[in-house]
Amino acid sequence: MTPYLRGELAKEAGVNIETLRYYEKYGLIPQPQRTSSGYRMYPEEARERIAFIQNAKACGFTLREIKKALVKSADGSIGIPDFITVIESKMAAVDLEIAKRHKTRTKLEELKSSLLTQDRHPGVQETLDILNMKG
Repeated sequence: MTPYLRGELAKEAGVNIETLRYYEKYGLIPQPQRTSSGYRMYPEEARERIAFIQNAKACGFTLREIKKALVKSADGSIGIPDFITVIESKMAAVDLEIAKRHKTRTKLEELKSSLLTQDRHPGVQETLDILNMKG
């Protein structure tokens, strides 16, 4: 495969040039080779790594977690069982967030119902009074 210039890689990977700069600076993608005139030339592996980073981000992993996985994979200190453990931990965190969001939604439903009823709880009426809302 022929190498990519920075703009070409950004377009091919579906990211902007600043994202590439940040990924380089943060150590998520290796520093590219440079031409004699100073242009960065990225190999196909850089595009593949960016696709991996974007997919991992879509799964809820932070750039810090992604970098840690890349570093550990480079030195061979992470295996499938380790990766599954990390995934399960991430899934548990997502489940916890869903439960919190569900509680928040339930509270919002209760608030909405309280506002729509004629016989309002005194606390709800007090809140409306503070907000200068008649109803």
